[in-house]
Amino acid sequence: MRWERLVEKMSSLSQIPLEAIILYRKAIEMSGRGNHELALKYLSNAVVIAPQFTTAICEMGHCYEKLGRFPEAVSKFDKVLTIYPSHVEAEINKNRVLEKIRTDK
Repeated sequence: MRWERLVEKMSSLSQIPLEAIILYRKAIEMSGRGNHELALKYLSNAVVIAPQFTTAICEMGHCYEKLGRFPEAVSKFDKVLTIYPSHVEAEINKNRVLEKIRTDK
């Protein structure tokens, strides 16, 4: 299963402009350092360049989740699912965040 996901990601990235991929990589670096706000700026710019860049949109959901901005996280995971309805990772992430919302109330 991991191999199939890797092939899927690689084939989708081959259709993404290099500038968007560079912004995505910078975002991953910033997120890894705990700077999720800056990561979101890089990711937003990447998605402006490549609106179908589901990997970047999904990462935006992760950043929003880490910032405790759960409705925005769900919105990003929903956007991924609109573009790619069988995106398992987005579905799992969305359900996890929805559960957080339910248990926080």
